[in-house]
Amino acid sequence: MVDALPDSPTASALIDSAAALLSLMDRDYLAIAQALDKPTFVADSLFWMRDRIPHPFLAATCYWVQNFFGVKERLADLPIAPSLVGPIVPPTAPRQDRQRSGIVVHLGGCDSPLSAIDADSGYLDFIVDGLAESVLRSCFPGPMVVMAGRRCADALRSRYRGNNIEFVSVSPDRAAVLLDSAMAVLTAPGLTASLECFQLQQPAFFLPPQNYSQWWILNKLRAHGLAPGAFHWENCLAGSPVTERMAESERVPLLRSLIGGLSRDAQARRSFVAALDGYAACDRDALAATQRDFFESLGANGLNAIVADLARFTACLGDGNGAEAASR
Repeated sequence: MVDALPDSPTASALIDSAAALLSLMDRDYLAIAQALDKPTFVADSLFWMRDRIPHPFLAATCYWVQNFFGVKERLADLPIAPSLVGPIVPPTAPRQDRQRSGIVVHLGGCDSPLSAIDADSGYLDFIVDGLAESVLRSCFPGPMVVMAGRRCADALRSRYRGNNIEFVSVSPDRAAVLLDSAMAVLTAPGLTASLECFQLQQPAFFLPPQNYSQWWILNKLRAHGLAPGAFHWENCLAGSPVTERMAESERVPLLRSLIGGLSRDAQARRSFVAALDGYAACDRDALAATQRDFFESLGANGLNAIVADLARFTACLGDGNGAEAASR
């Protein structure tokens, strides 16, 4: 792991010394590699919600797009179609013999040092206070574990001492184990975490969105019966000012203001607690089956497809045909 900003000599030197660059939706390093005529590869899990497709993505040697609602329709509008792949998650089969207990709450971030706690703790307090008020703890006996980024987990652990809630920052592998072993999982509606639960056939209940992509992911999931009873900030708005494919410059300040205000609203808190209480009565087996069926409808595992394409490129490097092979 190398800490190097895109405009640093270190970044340029590393990219120049590489055979190719793989971008997980980052544009800055991608542009450097393309200026150096390096083969570039892009994996995009948010293609479906972009207001515009960045030119460096379309100019990549290979551009993989994760399937989701609306993706196939939008692909038809592009002059050069990217490679459509299924869920970009580590392939994992649900265990039949698992022993489950307690509740896992996934706020996102895993072992990242970054989190929204630095800017505004209102959302986090909204979630944790709502969990403390709901009947979920009595309905799913066992520990309540809240997973978040490192600084977020540290801050919550300090502020909520004595609440019998464990706040942890863990690796993705450990997070998968915790998700699979819980009686109930509540997750922020990020696409990767949601798909991981669907793959595990672990019924996922949803927290309100933290950002623009989660706003629309939860809307799509609710509209297709994959998030029954989930509380969304839109529940508290007479008319939502958040529209699809908003420019980033508009949506970031708008969402920050909306979520910051609603997370301190008493009626929103009551509605959230009511949604949590409703999760306790949900048919979890039926929900798990519905979510798993949706996961399988997205196609074969996208991570496997990406690895296979990269392996083909690597195998052809010796004869000088790597980029050509990958583009096929």
